[in-house]
Amino acid sequence: MARGGARPGAGRKKKTQTTEEWNGPVIADYSTLTPLEFWKAVLRDPRAPFELRAMAADKAGPFMHAKPAPIATGQGDLGDMPGAGSKWERAMSPDRTMN
Repeated sequence: MARGGARPGAGRKKKTQTTEEWNGPVIADYSTLTPLEFWKAVLRDPRAPFELRAMAADKAGPFMHAKPAPIATGQGDLGDMPGAGSKWERAMSPDRTMN
């Protein structure tokens, strides 16, 4: 009984080579092409390699989706609030006796 050695069909399978070559996105008019339009064309081309489409999404994303503005809550210092001076000054006064 033989033991060890190579077995048919065992091991990692070899990669298949694709002979289809991608020549870039199909763009009708190159005269008015902007960088954003180019990256969007690459991103939307289903025949483009995944790595290139991922890079196109990274490059075009900031121009397509704006960064959200910070939320203004309208809260300032406590001293800016109406009527805050008299109540706060009385409550925080060192002359106030503790019960």
